[in-house]
Amino acid sequence: MVQPLSMQPDPIERLPLKVRLARYQTSLKMWLAELYKSKTAFLGAIMLVVLTAACLAAPYIDRYSPVKQNYRALLQPPSATHYFGTDRYGRDIWSRVLWGGRRLLSISLVAVGFGLVLGVAYGVLTGYYGGWLDTIGMRVVDAWLAIPGLLLFLLIVTISREWKLEGIWNDMALIFALGIASVPQIARLVRGSVLAEREKEYVEASRIIGEHSLYIATRQVLPNCLSPVIVYATIRLGVILLIIAALSFLGLGTPPPTPDWGADLSLARDHMETRPLIAVFPGLAISYTVLAFNLFGDGLRDMLDPRLADR
Repeated sequence: MVQPLSMQPDPIERLPLKVRLARYQTSLKMWLAELYKSKTAFLGAIMLVVLTAACLAAPYIDRYSPVKQNYRALLQPPSATHYFGTDRYGRDIWSRVLWGGRRLLSISLVAVGFGLVLGVAYGVLTGYYGGWLDTIGMRVVDAWLAIPGLLLFLLIVTISREWKLEGIWNDMALIFALGIASVPQIARLVRGSVLAEREKEYVEASRIIGEHSLYIATRQVLPNCLSPVIVYATIRLGVILLIIAALSFLGLGTPPPTPDWGADLSLARDHMETRPLIAVFPGLAISYTVLAFNLFGDGLRDMLDPRLADR
């Protein structure tokens, strides 16, 4: 009995494992070559690699506990003992920058991933099937976008504090708020791409030969719509990191003494005239990270957009 086309495995899946690995390696080499050609994307990628390596190596390259207070070493300048100096509680700023980046990057990545999963699924379903589902879905998105993002973050943070959430649960509440706020933009972006793709000839051909609608939407249409989503997600990482730092700066984010760049900036305000370096290092860390994500995302946009690549 002949299987329906939608039930048959893809030609690539029928290839031997070694052949598939070779194809993937070739694709990776081509992508890296394109990345090297784009100076903006390459510089952003190098900056992100350095940042990620430093954060991952935090347990091995920090010299002191990021939360332990030392009242014998208050407000010390940078030295061989404390690379970035110490804050008003005698805590090592170098260690706090490393561990704060490790935490902020983790929250940003998980929040963007959470928003991508929901937003992509929402955009594909509404865009491909259309009709009343698309109409209702987009009105929900419009209402969603009418809610100020900052108000949503404050609401979630207030609820988490009322419930006295601490540690990982407080981070989960923050991830939920940041991810939910990203869903409408991602959904509209994916929907617009799907609307353009579903009218193309290859989709019509798949329908004629009997492919299932869900198969066409997820295996054929969706891969052709991911380029703008990848670029948006990369830039969104920097935006989310700024939001987390801003909430912590206002005292609404991470509770002390957890390392956080925004909270450390807030604590440094009282010593800006006498010890300005206390604020410089957390501020530089925020600026460096956001710049790295923006450069990488901007370079990816140029790489993935054929109209810009030809210029």
